[in-house]
Amino acid sequence: MAKGFSRLLFLAASLALGIYLFTTVSGPAGAAPAAMQDAAPMRFVVVRSNEPGCEPVCAEWISAEGAISAKTPGELKNLLKKLGGRKLPVVLFSPGGDVDAAIALGRMIRQNKLDTAVGATRFIGCQPADKDCTANDGKGAHLLGTAYANGAFCNSACPLVLAGGVHRQVGQWAFLGVHQITTTFTKTQLTYRTKYRVVNGKKRITEKKVVARKNVGNYTTYEMNKAVERKLTAYLKEMGVDQSIIEIMKTTPATDIRQIALFDLLQTKLVTSLDGVDVLASSKICTTIPAAANCRLFTVADLKQ
Repeated sequence: MAKGFSRLLFLAASLALGIYLFTTVSGPAGAAPAAMQDAAPMRFVVVRSNEPGCEPVCAEWISAEGAISAKTPGELKNLLKKLGGRKLPVVLFSPGGDVDAAIALGRMIRQNKLDTAVGATRFIGCQPADKDCTANDGKGAHLLGTAYANGAFCNSACPLVLAGGVHRQVGQWAFLGVHQITTTFTKTQLTYRTKYRVVNGKKRITEKKVVARKNVGNYTTYEMNKAVERKLTAYLKEMGVDQSIIEIMKTTPATDIRQIALFDLLQTKLVTSLDGVDVLASSKICTTIPAAANCRLFTVADLKQ
């Protein structure tokens, strides 16, 4: 081999390296463990008010019911895209769920300048899960119903979604509660395949690829770590909500739920008025000039649907 010419020796090796990574998952942080396990994933549907006499201009809203998961923000994003910029209030009925997903939902709602409220929807005729339902044919909308507050709740991570609304309503008959965030740490062992070459007697890695992952244990804590607290603090500040909500969360056991009184919700700015969800769905909001943003004039074409 010529003098001064670098000696190159290419080698490949499979190295089983026991690398342990700790990842955290905030949530599920529902009203209670049993409630979270029983709750269906959150679904979003557009509902038209079935209030008698509202035609031809009736209120509409987005019914958001169920547990919040990592997939939930994507589903809301898809619905908002279909709405094409229409500003419908989001009516929440949820035991909670994934904290990061709840924050993403709140930011999406604020970005789109939507209002939020705690409430449930009583569907008339077709139900959200019904396929090929014809019960509401000729009535101008596939899903008809009424929004109500009595018995509805927004717990744990759900209030973070509520905080995203430009205007936020709970009302005296609905329930809003918080508790400690549940954080699960997962320990993962990674196995790498590493390729390297030797140049002038020195080993240089040219490729490193994960070829296997193995869960080797996890543990759960209810103490809010500094990173999570900073994340919540920044988010609530961004939404204009008082930080005292965090202290209530930290001091309420994860197995319990702390209902926040309506006056305290107003003081902390988690709500912007004492009105309930019924205001958003009332025919009265469609008789003003201009009508509320979630009011829609139905045409003959709509009635043929």
